[in-house]
Amino acid sequence: MAGFGFQKNTAFEWKGAMFRIERLQPDDGVVLEHLDGGKLCITTRQELLDDYAKGLVARPSLNLAVTPSRPIYSRPLDQLPKGLLDVAIRRKRYLDGILARGRPVFTREYLAPILKQICAEIGDVTPPGATSVYRWYQRFSRSGDPRTLVPRHDLRGVHRSHQAERVMALASEALTEAYRLSPLATGRGIHASLLGKIAAENRCAFPSDQLVAPSERTVNRMLASASLYEMTVLRDGQATADKRFRVGKAGIKTTRILERVEIDHTPLDVFLIDERTWLPLGRPTLTMLIDHFSRMPLGYYLSYGSPSAAAVVGALRHAILPKKPASPAIPTLKVEGSWPCYGIPQSLVVDNGLEFLGTDLAAISFDLGFAITQCPARQPRFKGTVERFLKTVNHNFAHQLPGASFARFHLRGDYDPQGQAILTLGEFTHVLEKWIIDIYAQRIHKGIGTTPAARWSEGIVVYEPTLPADLRLLQSRIGQSTSRKLRRDGFELKSIRYNGSQLGTILRQYGEGVEIRVVFDPEDLGEVQVWGPSDVEPIPVQAMDLEFAKGLTVRQNELIRQIVRENGSRVEDRQAVLRARHEIAQALLGLMTSRKQKARQRSAAIRGISSSKPDPFAPSPGTGESEGPKVKVRKQLPRKTGMQEGQDIPILLPAFKIAAKRGDHGGD
Repeated sequence: MAGFGFQKNTAFEWKGAMFRIERLQPDDGVVLEHLDGGKLCITTRQELLDDYAKGLVARPSLNLAVTPSRPIYSRPLDQLPKGLLDVAIRRKRYLDGILARGRPVFTREYLAPILKQICAEIGDVTPPGATSVYRWYQRFSRSGDPRTLVPRHDLRGVHRSHQAERVMALASEALTEAYRLSPLATGRGIHASLLGKIAAENRCAFPSDQLVAPSERTVNRMLASASLYEMTVLRDGQATADKRFRVGKAGIKTTRILERVEIDHTPLDVFLIDERTWLPLGRPTLTMLIDHFSRMPLGYYLSYGSPSAAAVVGALRHAILPKKPASPAIPTLKVEGSWPCYGIPQSLVVDNGLEFLGTDLAAISFDLGFAITQCPARQPRFKGTVERFLKTVNHNFAHQLPGASFARFHLRGDYDPQGQAILTLGEFTHVLEKWIIDIYAQRIHKGIGTTPAARWSEGIVVYEPTLPADLRLLQSRIGQSTSRKLRRDGFELKSIRYNGSQLGTILRQYGEGVEIRVVFDPEDLGEVQVWGPSDVEPIPVQAMDLEFAKGLTVRQNELIRQIVRENGSRVEDRQAVLRARHEIAQALLGLMTSRKQKARQRSAAIRGISSSKPDPFAPSPGTGESEGPKVKVRKQLPRKTGMQEGQDIPILLPAFKIAAKRGDHGGD
């Protein structure tokens, strides 16, 4: 290869500009000429040697007026076929032998005896001709790089297309149209489309301008020459191609806990059963928040509904508050560790789901003082931490449970996930927290080089998480909000009337019709938080019909009102509302015991089954009575219980329930 040396006319790149050595001085000084402006400057040999180690680059092609006539082979020489490398070495030996004998004269009389003598020295068979040696010398002397002696057989021939430009344009149109119709388009179909386009062009062209149609083999060669990226764009679209061929870069760096928190949803690959009927309900949806710095899960929310603002609010509330252990649905399963994560995040990273784009989350972020960072559309890598964690939950946890589904339906084979389902949502929540706290948090994470629990413990020493002033403040600020007009009889929200003596202060100060701000929990319409125009703290106001609204979800209330409207009754008709609620209970009984899994899953969503309320029909505190109706056993019971049709299902302890579902009935 050509090198850098202190010789006259040597050109090199130095300090962002091009210089040439004009002359060398006796005191080790070097006079340089700036090639752009012609200005002269003086430096020393030592300074140039020091800068050579820092990136001074020689430019051999600039040292002579004549540039190389063809590109120099720049790939590693070990990739050259052995025959071509031997040819290059043979040429270099002849040039070295000629140059060692003084300044060459390229005539046959002068070179013939020298070439014959070198041929005998290196053991060659036949010496080259004088003309060939002259060509080698010209290539080598232009750059001083011996790689110019490598034969470039790959440059031989014509490398441009032989087809007319119009034919190439029509081929591009045919290719695009074919893949737009079907990603499984073939070369034969593309060739047929191209022939049709060329025929249409020739009908309108002069005889001298007729296009020559390429053969099918030529079209296949044209397809083979297209880049893989271009073909992927045609087959799968621009977004898929960009995702498949993007260059991985260093991820986002965080310096402390809660600096960046990511949130997302996923349907879990496991079927759960109903607390009452033991029939499979479906696959729950998990909403999860995870801390980017420690990779520690902060909070979650489980439900049978689609991703919603209520799920986001529930998961955010669980993430911010100090954690309470899940209800021990399986007494024999003890959670050994603790869940130390809590606090308000600095930035919450979301995608473009509708549940993240509403005013509810924006108002909560403004109220609690954290920012919302929205990822670009169809680019989940911008929140890759939570995306990877949700995949880990499915593959390393959900797939190991009874009733596990598969990410791909064709992988199930004869396995029936609904028939193997034995876990209720309450039991699954217990097992999930056991896995998060005692397994995931205690294993070394490759991305951080330690365990998530240890990284969180290190981070909490540097940064102390913050909480709202009190729990009631958090409950009042994390919820869905709206505005209402206040009157003497209170105000109406979701067709439910709210009033109380607490509203008298606002009414006396501002009068009727004043606009108030209302924040409500979509999982419980029994009580809401109200702000007057100048109130600093909210006022809790209960529903006038607390017995009806307590524990009622927004979805249940909407369904009740729909039935009332269909029956043609007035909204204020108390008996009509009660009849509608009874009709929903009866409909839920049918859905809960339906043979169709979709119907059972819909009943779970209507009943509001979630991680915060695994069993909405659980006995009320202090009463021992269930809030929901008793379920009658259908003819085909999901498990062998020895019960008769029409008999009430007893409330079993979870441990006995699991044993029964596994068929452990003393040999039954």
